[in-house]
Amino acid sequence: MSKSSLIWATGILIFLAGSGLWAWNRFGPSQNRYYPETTKGFPVATTIDSSSNACDLTIRRYRQIGSEMQFELAAKAGGLAPYDVEISQSGKTQTLKDLPHRYGTWLTIQKADLNAGEARIRVVSLGQPGCETTASFHFDEKLKEEIPDVSQWIRHGSKDNFLDVRPVSRDGKLFLKDFANYNDGRTKVVMIDGIGVNGLENGIEVRPGYLYSVTARWIDAPYNDWWNALKNRSVRQQNIWISGKVDNQAKSALTRIEIPEWFSPPRGLNVTFDTKFPEFDPIKDKIVAQYRLNDEVPSINYYKRGIGYLFNTEKEYPSNKLHYTATPNYFNDKDEKWFAKLTKEEVETLAGVPGFGVYALDFEFWNQHYPSEVKQRLIWFTNVIRKNHPEMRLMDYWGGGAYTNPHINTVGGANPKDFIKDYQEPKSNNSNFDVLPNGESLRKAFTATPIDVYPKPMFAMDGQGNSPNNFVLLSAVHSLRINQLIPYQKDNKFIFYGWNRYMPLYKDPINPWHYNLTDPKGELIMNQLEMMPASQALSFSLFSLILFDGYYLWQDGPPSGSDPNAYKLSKDGWGWGYEWYPADGKTPENEVGRNAKGKGAPWYWDFPTEYYVLGNWMAKQVEDVIVGGTVQDLAFNFNGDWITPKKEQALLAIDQKQPFITSITKGKQIVVLAVDSFQSPNAVRTTKVRLPDGTETNVELYGNWPSLYRGTLTGAR
Repeated sequence: MSKSSLIWATGILIFLAGSGLWAWNRFGPSQNRYYPETTKGFPVATTIDSSSNACDLTIRRYRQIGSEMQFELAAKAGGLAPYDVEISQSGKTQTLKDLPHRYGTWLTIQKADLNAGEARIRVVSLGQPGCETTASFHFDEKLKEEIPDVSQWIRHGSKDNFLDVRPVSRDGKLFLKDFANYNDGRTKVVMIDGIGVNGLENGIEVRPGYLYSVTARWIDAPYNDWWNALKNRSVRQQNIWISGKVDNQAKSALTRIEIPEWFSPPRGLNVTFDTKFPEFDPIKDKIVAQYRLNDEVPSINYYKRGIGYLFNTEKEYPSNKLHYTATPNYFNDKDEKWFAKLTKEEVETLAGVPGFGVYALDFEFWNQHYPSEVKQRLIWFTNVIRKNHPEMRLMDYWGGGAYTNPHINTVGGANPKDFIKDYQEPKSNNSNFDVLPNGESLRKAFTATPIDVYPKPMFAMDGQGNSPNNFVLLSAVHSLRINQLIPYQKDNKFIFYGWNRYMPLYKDPINPWHYNLTDPKGELIMNQLEMMPASQALSFSLFSLILFDGYYLWQDGPPSGSDPNAYKLSKDGWGWGYEWYPADGKTPENEVGRNAKGKGAPWYWDFPTEYYVLGNWMAKQVEDVIVGGTVQDLAFNFNGDWITPKKEQALLAIDQKQPFITSITKGKQIVVLAVDSFQSPNAVRTTKVRLPDGTETNVELYGNWPSLYRGTLTGAR
């Protein structure tokens, strides 16, 4: 080999080795790598006395959150909690007994009775006699009143050093602030309602009367590599509702249908809409299918609060007041190969279902694109059901309607411009509706068409902080509009089929959820799925009921009891498991749930369902217009230019990241529904719209929340 060839070969080997090393570091496993916290800026306590070398207990940093004080403890020994604490200042001493403390948090004094200036704290371990420490710190009286009273806000989700979001009131304004500000060198992305934000550690101005979902993620790679389960990833979510209302809103010739003052999500985990909401009849000709969530609340409470159909376990009601989703369990979990071999007589024997009001097929173990043998048998199956129950609303959730949701977005999904042609030539994109050689098809098999509005991943994220989840609503609107244009579906009901949480798709890390138990006293931590934003839940509800025929809101568990301590722990249980931190430092985990009453406690704060029902109530206020009214998208002014709506307006809104503003008219009455799915979660946009009679007026859009108005047309049309 010549010298030049050797140099070339050596260079290639070095390049390949370097490339391989880069790829390994970028994409290779790092789940077990340790990243110590690097957050700076917290004040440091001054140790005055640490009397025990055996445990070496010291106070390091501290932080003040309103009148709450948190102290970072460090020690060589474990099992020191609980603690007795004394806080003294100017001869006055505040004593607190049996304060719990656990790994991953700082010792917390919820209400420190202090004035401005230096104070002392003495911490005495009850777990190890003789172990104590004393330190001095500074208390800032100016911060004392900046956190609203706990009666004015509600927070559920994680509770540790990674994320600590509170409302802050300052100079007549309201902010959300992350007091934890946790950093460890990994890429960190913080989202509010699914949109990336910066500066939460300094405070972001928000409005009262709304619920905000704050999600923080860390990964030792670029954020858009979140799909890579080999990387070191962490996630935390806190969901915060703040009471109050906004007085200074944009003036409009229309009347805004506000979130009513009586509405608030529950302070505990049990939903309260089934007792707290005013009674109202279901909206005429609309589908609202939900589940009973509280075991101690009767079914009638749901039917009297706008819900038309409950799950088929409510046996005291006739089948036509119930709904049912048939999973593979209906066929004893047998697959489509088994189904494809059945005779017509065998299939028809299986089709003897009750006359449910709403019936959905969800054969989720099957291929979503049915082979011809399966299609033929589904035709036989649905023919019997349709014949026996002509009033039933029958749908195929798993296989989809004639036009399935392409999941359009501008961050790696389907290109919105590719679907504009569908408005000129509306046709099925679902092979399940192709005609069989014998001339039969599923085109007349169903009487309802669902579109999936399950929450989507919140990555990849673009430069505006948007992710695929921001496009779900408008992609669904487009999909149902095309379904409405397909002739053989013209008599169907068109609905959103939703769920209240995000189902992880990429072996996502645990999302720890904190439960404060009182019997026995302690902190329980379990893994939960990420909650969808409340703003998105309200949008799905309103758009489904106003533009279309309603919604089917799936639930994945039975009704819950009202005992907040009724949890049963099992090491053989499903999922990641749990962590139990008894307040006394010694109560064993098998004592959890020892005095449980009734059914088990709720596993999470189901605020999305509260907002779905709120949307149902708000839509009820305009029932006289939306039932039998005509849909018409409205022209609006966007950045100084008037946007004239087209048939494909939902696609154009996706492509250009514009607000989507639509209406229903009936005679002289008009209902206007608007949303901006892409702006910052705390942005306020006042948008001028042109009504069908030529009148121009304003609508206000806050964050990603929908805005609903009604009014009377006065000009010539």
